[in-house]
Amino acid sequence: MKAAGVLLATLTIAACAPGNVRLTHQYVNPMYGAGQFAYAGAGRDLRVDVAGNPFGGDAQAFGHAVTDAMQGQHFGPATNFTTSPDQAARSAYRVVMLFDPPRSFNPMQLCDGTASALPTQAGQDGVSVFGAFCRGNYSLSSAKGRVAAAAGPDDPAFRQLVGRVTHALFPPDRRADPNDRCRTLMNC
Repeated sequence: MKAAGVLLATLTIAACAPGNVRLTHQYVNPMYGAGQFAYAGAGRDLRVDVAGNPFGGDAQAFGHAVTDAMQGQHFGPATNFTTSPDQAARSAYRVVMLFDPPRSFNPMQLCDGTASALPTQAGQDGVSVFGAFCRGNYSLSSAKGRVAAAAGPDDPAFRQLVGRVTHALFPPDRRADPNDRCRTLMNC
């Protein structure tokens, strides 16, 4: 119950943040650990698949704008988010960012390789993005956010949206925190 209260408070604070960016979903798989993110991206490239483009135009340039907005917006070791990773990247891991997903979207689809084939709904009440940190076809974490308005990929509100979703995808590993009283369901 305590964890639900913390999540509600976090979402409430995010809803009131400058730029009108709101996080509307966050899921962390019990299999997720900050160590997996460190293994996947510490000091190396981490592949990002970008699907959808709410602003139209060149998909490659949009992908670069998204990964630029992701840089440094996460908990953990320095990682280079990129749409074109080098050979040192761990191929089993990737991030998927789907812009303006359909309303009936199932976040489990983010990692199964079908996100780029989904129809998007650009221009529907601002810009939204659903992101996932994937290992193979499985989601280790996912987050969704939206912003009421953004003029383009260089708009500070858009960059803040991408940054907040990125941050939500890579939470600290609370299980290793000796001050975390939520080690068992009995303490939550």
